[in-house]
Amino acid sequence: MKNLQNYLFKLCGECLPSGFEREEKSVEALLAPLVDEVHKDSCGNIIGCRKSAFGNAKKIMLDAHLDEIGLMVTKIDDAGFIHFTNLAGFSPIALPASSVMVKGKRNLSGVVATLPPHLLSAEERKKPIEMKKMVIDVGYPAETVRELIKVGDPIILRQGCAELLNDRITGKALDNRAGVAVILDMLTTLQKMPLAMDLYVVFSAGEEFSGFGALNAAMEIAPDEAVVIDVTHGESGGTPRGKAFPLGCGAVIGVAPILSGAVTDRLKEMAKQYVIPYEMEPINGRTGTNSDQIATSRCGVPTGLVSIPLRYMHSGCEVADLKDLKAVSDLLSRYVNRGGARYE
Repeated sequence: MKNLQNYLFKLCGECLPSGFEREEKSVEALLAPLVDEVHKDSCGNIIGCRKSAFGNAKKIMLDAHLDEIGLMVTKIDDAGFIHFTNLAGFSPIALPASSVMVKGKRNLSGVVATLPPHLLSAEERKKPIEMKKMVIDVGYPAETVRELIKVGDPIILRQGCAELLNDRITGKALDNRAGVAVILDMLTTLQKMPLAMDLYVVFSAGEEFSGFGALNAAMEIAPDEAVVIDVTHGESGGTPRGKAFPLGCGAVIGVAPILSGAVTDRLKEMAKQYVIPYEMEPINGRTGTNSDQIATSRCGVPTGLVSIPLRYMHSGCEVADLKDLKAVSDLLSRYVNRGGARYE
């Protein structure tokens, strides 16, 4: 599990807000030694391929989205404060007093500022602060801020990973750098094993607002089947019963109308055969992940979904269990090594 932790610490330190992944280089460097070829497409997807030892093999695509939730600059006022809007996925509840980084001509550290409670009315103190009433303070006067920052520049939380007890990790962007780390770990396991199929791995762009990256990757690759790795809700204090999974439960395999029964059954079969801990997640419609985009691409792609339980999703202190990441990595290794799904 140390390998997974090392990947997470590297990945979660990256600044990759949704739609602004195109300049990324370090994740390509992590992937390149583990595949035969790697490239970045015009969407910002990072795509790696390991070719089969045999000709005319089927193609399996594994996807984990690389982007993270973020904010976007809308205005710089005369006092030098930066006004912003949601870029993808942030809840205003999680923002006050957060440390952030603004990606301008150079990266600027800042803090999300609001009026202190002493200056709020009794009525205002009863309600969550609206995003439009927050600003970011980077410490510079307006003239300097305007030289370094422009409207449209992205903003992310300024936080990396930290160890907790019991094999747990906290940090930003575990949704879905945890999935990226799992694929890297799986590739490490399979590195010296010949494959019976062409394996494509996609670290996709833009999942947090549209899934356009995964859709375009599926159009380019034309896979015979796919598995998406993402996160699902982990149980924490006050979580509604049946809406989340306990940390440490293992891989969470999705079941949904849009997902392939053959892929789902094969994932479940591999988990049982190799005694890999898992749970089943019933989803009554679309999954809200890249599975939806991939499954409906081209003439349809048989697609499965495997998720990692995650606490406090879309915050700067998400929490995951390394044992769950390892279970997903082991499951994918077995699934790929055994040739993927079977179709009757």
